[in-house]
Amino acid sequence: ASHANGRRGMRVKVRGGLRLFRWNGCQAISYCLMIFSTVCLVFGFVFIQSWEDYAVSQSLGKEEYPVDPSVLRAESQGQLTSTQTPSHSWSNGHPMATMRSFEPLPKIGNPALIIVAHNRKEYLVPTLKSVLSAQGSEDFVVYVSLDSPKDFGKMENSVYSTATSFSRKVQVLKMHPKSNTPFERSGIGRISRHHEFALEKGFNTHGHSHVIILEEDLLVAPDFFRLMARSAWLLDDDPTLWCVSAWNDNGDRAIAWDESRLYRTDYFAGLGWMIKKQEWDRLRGHWPNVPSTGWDHWMRLSTTNQGRECIVPEVSRTRHIGEHGVNVHGNNAYVKWAFSSGNSELGDLKYLLNDTYEKSVRKAVEEAYESHRVTFYTLEEFRTIALQNSLWQNQPRGTHRGIILVHMRDGSMKVIADRRKAWEYIRLEDQKKPNPKSIAIKSRIGVSCTDACRRQGKTCDAAEIQFLNNCESLLKMFACEAGCGHQMGREIPSYVVNPRERTYQQCLVSDEVVSTCSAKHAVTERLCACV
Repeated sequence: ASHANGRRGMRVKVRGGLRLFRWNGCQAISYCLMIFSTVCLVFGFVFIQSWEDYAVSQSLGKEEYPVDPSVLRAESQGQLTSTQTPSHSWSNGHPMATMRSFEPLPKIGNPALIIVAHNRKEYLVPTLKSVLSAQGSEDFVVYVSLDSPKDFGKMENSVYSTATSFSRKVQVLKMHPKSNTPFERSGIGRISRHHEFALEKGFNTHGHSHVIILEEDLLVAPDFFRLMARSAWLLDDDPTLWCVSAWNDNGDRAIAWDESRLYRTDYFAGLGWMIKKQEWDRLRGHWPNVPSTGWDHWMRLSTTNQGRECIVPEVSRTRHIGEHGVNVHGNNAYVKWAFSSGNSELGDLKYLLNDTYEKSVRKAVEEAYESHRVTFYTLEEFRTIALQNSLWQNQPRGTHRGIILVHMRDGSMKVIADRRKAWEYIRLEDQKKPNPKSIAIKSRIGVSCTDACRRQGKTCDAAEIQFLNNCESLLKMFACEAGCGHQMGREIPSYVVNPRERTYQQCLVSDEVVSTCSAKHAVTERLCACV
């Protein structure tokens, strides 16, 4: 009995021990599973991040944005030329188009390219790959400038992994917020500060002679650097030029087809552009604290460019791929733009020097009159004219002193001329000049031009206001202490007098909205035309 009881007790003890052991074992297993799960999560996250970077890097050759169905139909029917195709042929992210053999690019001092980026690595990676793939990129120091501190890590990893795949060095610049004002926190404010930061770093910190600014959602064509290097000498030899841009605002493939042709324009195009150190020395002293509708609109003001022009190609050397961003809501506006195949030589560019170019424009206008290929417009009717001629529709772009040249397939030029601005080229009967009886007056704050002119015993003429819609006219009437700025509103041109406004003491102009006599704004004084 005692043995039995001992065995029974042992059994109980053993069973109790087994129960205790089993409970401890379950607890240990639970702890192991927790540790294993944590490790899996960490490695899984790293794997996903690496796979995303790889997938993005491999997606360069894929259409990452909507394509117009008409383009797809034309492609399937074999109707598109090399300059018309929606994208180049890519293999593993590298351009594989059959390229002609070109001479080495001319050296232009110590040039750099800076990609300004926020947090969109899905755009940055293909953009950087297109840069490093392009002929001549090895002659430029390449930077990526970042402005979102919380995203520095993921963006840097994408930059370095992409650069490593090309066995290239790409330097990273980091911008931290300069202040915490509402405007600085806004997209427009941050982007403006970032461009200023990148230019300052490129020219004055790193000592480059030329800097190209490229946004993170712009692919570059194989001959992007060829355009920049071969046209750089024009900025030295012609004081009427100040920049080179890779983008043509009127680059719809319906009218842009000649990859070897370049133009001059007084409308800053941006989207991949280059200036010299001397130009930045001039701009940096009055870079705007509050560029009301963006830094690029400020660059287009006559008080900024001082009446000088930029070189642009007929067929763009950049392609916009962004579908979301501060100023981007979809990419449909860009899918019709021609994009260079990189197989054309630019030839002798002396025709772009001011005097030679002027002669060619005058000749083109004369021939357009003879062949009835000249169209006239005013700002009030421009959208209709633009739609009919495949031009940028919001406002006149790609202009040269009021003239837009459209290169026809037969080699001739169609001329689209602004009646108010192209006086030196078009016939007298086609010009629209100011009424000699019109006078410019300024209204009181919040008062329309209708009422302001009535108080002078006169009548407001809205058509005459368009002749005053420029910085020079405003400076004659207002102090414009904060400079000139671009804005949208039918009460423009005007001067901001309310100190609570972020555009306080700016003189405002618009290249898009048509002014009316009845418009008024509670914080501005208007510049009015009365007859």
